[in-house]
Amino acid sequence: MPAAKKLTSQLAVLTIGLGLVGSLWLFGAAPSPVEAVPHTISLPHPYDPDWPDIYMMLAKKCVGCHRPGTERTDLTTYEAIVEGKIGDDRMVVPGRPEDSALFLYVEWDEHAAVGSGVPRTPEMPPDKLDWLSPGQQETIKRWIANGALEYRLPDHCDITPLTELEFPSAKQCQACHPNQYDEWSRSMHAYAQHSPAFEAFNLTLMERTSGTQGTFCTRCHTPIGTALGENGNRRNIHRSRISMEGITCVACHRRSTKHYKSSGRVPVEPGKLQDVCMYGPFDNGVGGPGIGSHNSAELPYIKTSQFCGECHDVVNPQGIRLEEAFSEWQNSPAAKEGITCQMCHMGPVQGLPFQECDRPLGRAAIVPGVPEEKIPLRHLTNHTFAGPDYSLLPDTEFPEKLDWMYEKDYTDWNALSRYEQETLTELRKKNRYSLRIADEKRLELLSNAADIYVTSPQTARSGQTVNVDVTVQSKLSGHSFPTGFTAERQAWISTIVRDSQGHTIFASGDLDKNGDLRDEHSYAVLANEVQRDRYLLNFQNKFIALTSEGTERSVILSVNRHLMPINILRPADGISESFGRPPIFRIAKGSLAPLSKQSQSYPVHLPAAAGTYHVEVRLNFRHLPPTLMDHIGAPHLKHQLQVVVLKEWCGTIEVAP
Repeated sequence: MPAAKKLTSQLAVLTIGLGLVGSLWLFGAAPSPVEAVPHTISLPHPYDPDWPDIYMMLAKKCVGCHRPGTERTDLTTYEAIVEGKIGDDRMVVPGRPEDSALFLYVEWDEHAAVGSGVPRTPEMPPDKLDWLSPGQQETIKRWIANGALEYRLPDHCDITPLTELEFPSAKQCQACHPNQYDEWSRSMHAYAQHSPAFEAFNLTLMERTSGTQGTFCTRCHTPIGTALGENGNRRNIHRSRISMEGITCVACHRRSTKHYKSSGRVPVEPGKLQDVCMYGPFDNGVGGPGIGSHNSAELPYIKTSQFCGECHDVVNPQGIRLEEAFSEWQNSPAAKEGITCQMCHMGPVQGLPFQECDRPLGRAAIVPGVPEEKIPLRHLTNHTFAGPDYSLLPDTEFPEKLDWMYEKDYTDWNALSRYEQETLTELRKKNRYSLRIADEKRLELLSNAADIYVTSPQTARSGQTVNVDVTVQSKLSGHSFPTGFTAERQAWISTIVRDSQGHTIFASGDLDKNGDLRDEHSYAVLANEVQRDRYLLNFQNKFIALTSEGTERSVILSVNRHLMPINILRPADGISESFGRPPIFRIAKGSLAPLSKQSQSYPVHLPAAAGTYHVEVRLNFRHLPPTLMDHIGAPHLKHQLQVVVLKEWCGTIEVAP
């Protein structure tokens, strides 16, 4: 126990005790004997529901330093916690939190009164942002008071229940892998289940398929949540913390076997951090009891594109290829040259291939208490995994969130204490910095996707019709542009011609009042409020459904609502995989194939007035269209949709009378 805290606590107890004895003496009563708090969980098979919270709390905040093989008290297992000591003080004294060093080290209250025995700052954890919230302190106190129990299975039961405790959090990995954690925490892998657009999309499809979709979407967005039995209908607010980590560290590094299949449902080995091996790309892994860390081993499969393809190729039970990034790669020039997904998406520059020998050297781990020279130098990968998506959440929710924010309405600034205001401000600065880096990496990736080439006349006569010719050249050798969930990705050319007063005389690729392109998905076009864009060059793929009349129609969601009055997702009754689609539903490919090009000619009829006319050509990208947000019941997110200009060309046409 900290000496200062012990002295303060003893003085406070002595003062209170003397006062109580004096009061009892004045009233002629003798002090009653003090009894320990009784166990609320009966033997011989005790289980304390507070234990999982205690374990995960310590795992995330303490075991980076307090692990076996070090000078610090081991806090990695239940046995180590209840039997551990700090000096002469026991870590846990069942029934007596006031005598337990574990509780006394983390207890604090910034409003504590003088002489109360409660310090205004805790001894541990050292990081101010990790200090335990009032609710967490109360949980530890209650757990110790109730006997500091774990759980004990009946003798005839030899199956340990699979719980959240069996999957280490990324926060545990952060202690030794801070760089990898920082990169991952702002990635779309970490954001996968957090995304409000994904949650709304998934729940919409669950409703449209009468629930038969199950975990088809969530199995990739939260593999650990799926392993724990969380169904596809569960809202994020009710999911476990580890589930909300999305594609967390163990989703990739607890894989010991090859899995040659698509659409997710990957096998993640359960077990506490020290109990199960972690798999990575290195053949001379460092770890184990010698340095007080987990064992590590090489898994060559983790460096293959097939490893990524397990979630980045998605085929639904009817045989519709919803995503085919891996399939596109298999047939690409990059595959023929031996360029894998990891070379472009885990290198120092997002979107450009880097061989392993060209990556920066560094140490893959920084283990507290272990000399640096014991950790070998590696050619490091980048875990940002930049893609077309970005966070639509407030900067108080992602990449990180503080524990006390789960217990209090942090939006009411005036109701927050000084500590809460300071840590909330610090968190927002930290999150904004991370999000800025994520944006830079996303734009870096998109800027390496394609180029545009424009041919436009420099002079013309009034009243003449001239052609502005635009060619888009893909720079991607590994997959199409765009790829992924391409029916919702928009990459298009906007060509605008204006006169000297700024009036538009020709426009293609412009947006309607809802922010949508003027195509068959535009409300304004369907209502005949604006004309359909005849010359639109859009590389977006489209879902095509067969209607009950035998015609085809482009739809926004990947559910056929035109054929069956009650839409149930069923396996195809034909060999749809041979064709890549069932006969009633398909994807019309509009994306640009690897290293290919496509051109469009825009006929511009010049008015009778002479002068200088300005031509503006842009290659734009948007990760989701506004009309999708309307269809999934999330129109409040439309204002956050960004149109990214990947390439731009500007010129003039001098028009003579």
